[in-house]
Amino acid sequence: MKAAAFKVRGAQVVVGDALDLAALTAAAHGVEHIISLVAVRRNHPQSYLAVNVDGPRFLGEAAKAVGAKSVVFVSDIGARLDPGLRYLTSRWMGEQELAKTGVPGTILRFSYVLAEEGGILDLFERSLIGPFAVIPGSGEAQFQPILREDAARCVVEAITRTDMLGKIVDLGGPEVTSYESMFDWFLTARGISKSKLKLPVGLLKPLATVMETLLRNPRITPDEVVTLQLPNVASGIDSVTTNFGFRASRPSVWALENWKQRSV
Repeated sequence: MKAAAFKVRGAQVVVGDALDLAALTAAAHGVEHIISLVAVRRNHPQSYLAVNVDGPRFLGEAAKAVGAKSVVFVSDIGARLDPGLRYLTSRWMGEQELAKTGVPGTILRFSYVLAEEGGILDLFERSLIGPFAVIPGSGEAQFQPILREDAARCVVEAITRTDMLGKIVDLGGPEVTSYESMFDWFLTARGISKSKLKLPVGLLKPLATVMETLLRNPRITPDEVVTLQLPNVASGIDSVTTNFGFRASRPSVWALENWKQRSV
């Protein structure tokens, strides 16, 4: 279905393995600019090392091999070298690996990207347990979510922005809000009235460790528990306007309509 949706919009769809250098090079042949959205948020079934670290290196090598003019690499706000943050460390290492290849590139780091499915919405749905709507930790960490369409516009416009080559740009929407407030958008949109239960990190992290060990798809992982306690905001509330000249939409308004339960 996804491939068909791209085809009707005029895209040429090539199926391959983003971790196969030969396949990447073949797919990139004749391409001037490359956008990379490839990453995994969990260390299973594909590992952070393979996808988030080695993947960008393969991408850069393929781009150089075909003479691509630039790469736009999508990453995450908060990417850093910190052994206590496996996901964010893997994103930082991927950025470094891409840069080492020498291919001209722009790194766009986004806060949480919101859409009608996937992403943080999956976490919210997994947080509904019995009579409770569970919040990891205090729920007070600050985020700056951005809508998928606005993020996509930034990515597309970055392709021709030669002034951004070699730069890392943090981007978020026009609202700074807490994790609990975003969760409230979801609960309100779905008409859910469960009692909210805040589980302290010290209690939830060991439980998440057990779930990650025993379950193929745990409700939450230890790394997610820790990451959700960290601020995830851009350098300013107008980061999109400053860098791309348009104003992003307000996620709080969008979510109440677009996170409603869809009929199957």
